[in-house]
Parts: sequence; C-alpha cells; structure tokens
Amino acid sequence: MENFDKIIKDKLQSYPTEEKPDENAVSKMIDMLDLELPFDSKSDLKKTGSESKTIFLFYKIAASVAFIALSMYALVAFNEVTIEVGKTAFKKIELPDKSSVQLNADSKITYNRFLWNFDRKVSFEGEGFFEIQKGEKFEIHSTLGVTQILGTSFNIYSREGKYKVECLSGKVSVTSIASQKQLILNPGDGVTLNQSDFLTFSNLPQYAPKWLDGEFYYEEENVEDVISELERQFDLQISFPEELKNQKYTGYFDNKDLEKALRLVCEPLGLQYVRNGNSLELSFIE
Repeated sequence: MENFDKIIKDKLQSYPTEEKPDENAVSKMIDMLDLELPFDSKSDLKKTGSESKTIFLFYKIAASVAFIALSMYALVAFNEVTIEVGKTAFKKIELPDKSSVQLNADSKITYNRFLWNFDRKVSFEGEGFFEIQKGEKFEIHSTLGVTQILGTSFNIYSREGKYKVECLSGKVSVTSIASQKQLILNPGDGVTLNQSDFLTFSNLPQYAPKWLDGEFYYEEENVEDVISELERQFDLQISFPEELKNQKYTGYFDNKDLEKALRLVCEPLGLQYVRNGNSLELSFIE
C-alpha cells in the first residue's frame, strides 16, 4: 500500500503545469483512492512492461467495441419512424422502397429507415391499404397477426382484437401470432382472425377499398364496430345501449355529412340520438 501511495504522490507532484498540488491535495487524493479502489486494482497500477501494454490493449479494444455498439444502437434508434393519423384524417405515405400505404383515420405505422435495407418490416395498427413493390420479403406485424408478401396490394384492418386482411393482387401469407397457423390468400380472398381462429371469405372485388373515398359499406357487421368507425371519421364520442353490442348492421355511410351518416346508421336499427358537441348518445326509439 505504501509503494502504491508513493507512486500516486510522485505522479501528482510531477503534474505538467506551473500550478503544483500541495501536500494536503496529494494526501486527500491518496485517501480517496484508498476508499474507492480495491487493492487488486491498485496493484495493477504498479505493473510495467508487457503486462501494462497488455492491460492497456485490452481496455482499448473494450472501449472500441463499446463505442461501435453504442454507435450502432444510436444509428438504429435515430432512424425509427412512427407515423400516426388522428381521427377524421387520411394520409398516404411512401416507404423507403417506394412501396406505399394509405392510412385510415386513427391508424399508426412504424418502421426503421436504416434497417430497411436489410429487412422490410413495419409495425401497424389501424386500417391501411398497402401497395408493395416487388423485392425481398415484406412483413407487417400487428397485435394478432403477421402478414407477409413479396409484391402485391391488399387491405389490413387491425383494431381492438380484430384482424382482417383482403388480398387484391399477388399473394399474401397471414400468420396467427397466438396459434402460429398460416394461410395463403390469392387475389379476391380475405380472412378475419379472431384470437387464433381463421374465418375465410372470397369473391372480393379486386379494386381499392371504398374507404379510400370516405365510403363505408357493411354486411352483417357488429354494430359496435360501425359505431367505432363513426367515431373515427367524425371525431365523436358515442355512448349506446349495451344491447346494441349483440346486433348486426347492414348498410352504408360516408364521411362527408354527419347528419346523413347518423340517419343511415340509426334508422335501420331503430335508434335516435342526442348530440352535445362531440358527444353523442344513442337510444332506442320508444
């Protein structure tokens, strides 16, 4: 320990500046080192020659590896892109490979510009119409399922425990995250995924979905899902009787005229409504 203290003291007193540390400063530094450094660490400071060079090289390599790892992390983290579309809004975005996606209201997509060159992958929730450029595998990850394609156009609906994919062109592979079941869709095919069960349908019209024009068509759809779409398209908060959750709706509305949309949805279901600003209360007509 005394030899170690002498080494530190000599180094401090040879500090290359006109301002020399006094004895009190030297003694304080030695006391701090006695408290903070374990004995083995102090002993290492006395090593000379090849041992010192080896230790220096080891720390230099470790520092370089840490710097590279930190740089890579920063490069990936700073290239993360998240695009969110609020209620009443539509947005078309272009991905790094010139693929495009049109987002319906209240939708979100995330991708990484740096990793895109190695892995075409996005995270997605909401509803979107994708047109994918041909190339390496393209993956879309959502809460309930994963959709894989090579080059195609399709629509994805991923909201509140419901996942639906409709293929317009090319081929689409849909995988359930819960069961790992996989299904291949051809043009005109569609699938709805509820938790781990697939419900397939076919003979879909092979043109872009009508919601892109602000038009929403339903056939035996859950009323709760229809009301949720009204909320997104008109930025509303809608309350309704609990019994409505078990009912189905077949019909249509567009997002151009709120009063007309409410009439088209409410009349077939025997509903009336009271509006207060952005709040709307639905009730059965007595």
